[in-house]
Amino acid sequence: MPDTLVVGAERSPTSLDPRIGIDLPSENIHRLLFNGLLKKDEHGRMVPDLAQSYEQPDPLTYRFHLRHGVLFQNGKPLDASDVAYTYNTILNGPIITTKKAPLEKVESVTAVSPDTVEIHLKQPFNRLLIELNIGIVPNGAPPDFAAHPIGTGPYTLAAYQQDAFAKLEAFPRSFEGGPRIPHLLIRFIPDATTRALELRKGSIDLVILDIPPDTFDVLRRDTSLKTMTAPGDRYVYLGFNLRDPILSRKAVRQAIGYAIDRKPLIESLLHGRAEPAAALLPPYNWAYEKDVLQLSYDPDRAKRLLDRAGFPDPDGDGPAMRFQLTFKNTTNELWRVISTVIQKDLAAVGIGVNVRSYEWGTFFSDVNHGNFQMYLLQWVGESDPDIFRSIFETTGSRNRGKYSDPDVDRWVAQAGVEPTEEGQKRLYSLIQKKVAEDCPYISLWYESNVAVMRKELDGLRLTPNADYRALKDVYWTR
Repeated sequence: MPDTLVVGAERSPTSLDPRIGIDLPSENIHRLLFNGLLKKDEHGRMVPDLAQSYEQPDPLTYRFHLRHGVLFQNGKPLDASDVAYTYNTILNGPIITTKKAPLEKVESVTAVSPDTVEIHLKQPFNRLLIELNIGIVPNGAPPDFAAHPIGTGPYTLAAYQQDAFAKLEAFPRSFEGGPRIPHLLIRFIPDATTRALELRKGSIDLVILDIPPDTFDVLRRDTSLKTMTAPGDRYVYLGFNLRDPILSRKAVRQAIGYAIDRKPLIESLLHGRAEPAAALLPPYNWAYEKDVLQLSYDPDRAKRLLDRAGFPDPDGDGPAMRFQLTFKNTTNELWRVISTVIQKDLAAVGIGVNVRSYEWGTFFSDVNHGNFQMYLLQWVGESDPDIFRSIFETTGSRNRGKYSDPDVDRWVAQAGVEPTEEGQKRLYSLIQKKVAEDCPYISLWYESNVAVMRKELDGLRLTPNADYRALKDVYWTR
C-alpha cells in the first residue's frame, strides 16, 4: 500500500503564516496545517472548529469556549492565550497583514480563562465570525514563523521550497484524527499541460480545480484515472464602470445581459461544468435569493432596450455599431476565448467590443483602480452575504464599478447590526433583488469543482470551496 499522496497544484502560496497569506494557494496549505476558531459549513455558515461552542451575551461581546485536549504539532496544548495572541498580533502587534482591516471593529481579544476567549467590539458587527476564520498560531510565535509554521491541523510541514514543492507529514495526534495517508507531497506546476502529463504517467496522484475543461475531458477517458465534479462557489461575472457615460445607463447594462448566450459558453467552452448564475451567492448559501431578475438570452429584447436608452442601430443589421466598449481580461487562454464569444454576442445586437488582454498584475491593478469600462472576473469562496457591504455599498472598499443606491446602502447597514438570521436574510434578499435589477454586475455562472486522481484513490469529498483539508480522508485502495 503506498504511503504517499502526490498532489499537483498550479501555484505556491505567498505565505505559510495564516495571519498573512490571503491567496487561494496559501489558504489551501493553511487548512492542512492549522485550525481556526471557527470554520465554514456547507451552507456558508460559520461553525465551531477549535471552539467547542460560543455565545453572544450582548451585541458587543462574543465568548468562545475551546475544545479540551487539542495539541499543537510540537506537543504544546492549545489554550485561550494562543487564540488571543493570534488575533492581537494582527490587531496590535508586528504582523503586517491585510487581515487587520476587516477586524477594525474589534476593541479587544482577551483570554479570560485557559479555555475561554472573549472578544469585545466597538460597535455591533455581524461579519465578525467569518473574519475570525484565521488559523490559530502558538503564543509567542517567532518572527520567522512562516518558515517554520506550527499549527493544530492534520499535517505538519516537513520541507518547503517556493515554486517547487511542500512536503507534509501526518500529525496523528490531531483532534480531528490523523490523515489516512502519512505523507503528502504538493508539487507546484504552473503549466496545465505538464500537470496533465504528470497525472497520466503517474508521477502525480491527484489534482483539484487546476484542470482546464478541455484537459479534464481528455483525462476522464484515461482508464488509469477517475474524475469527480461537484457544485462550486466560483462566481464568474462581467463588471461595469458605472461612471462611464454609456454604462451608467441601466438599460444598456441589462441589454448586455440579455445579449449573452450562456448556454453554448457553458456547454462548449466549459464542457458543461458550470451552472448559470443570476446572483453572487450560490444556491446552497443560507442567504440565497432565487426570486431575482433573470437575464436569459433574448437578443431582440436587448436591441429594444438599447433603442430606448438612446442608442439606435445606425444601419440595422449592417456592420456599423451603436457604440464601442473596451473589454478587459487576463491572458488566461480560456478567458480570452470566453471574451471573444461574448464580443460576438454583443456585436449581434450592435455593441462593438474591443477585447484587451493583460497579464494578471496589470489587469487586476486596473480593475482595482477603476481603469476599465467592462471586465471579466470571478469571486472565489465568498459565501458570507456581508460581501455586499464591500462591493455594492457606495463607500465599499471593493466597489470597483462605483455602484451607488441609497436603498442598498440602507439595507447593508441594517443587515450589519440585525441580530437575527431571519432578519438578515430578509435584508439580503432585498439587496439581491435590487442589484439584479440594476446590473452593476452581469452574472454568468458558478463553475463546478473538479478533481482528477488515480483510480486507486478514494475518500475525497469536494466541498463548495474545494477545501484541501479533505485530503486527510483520502486513502489508497490497494
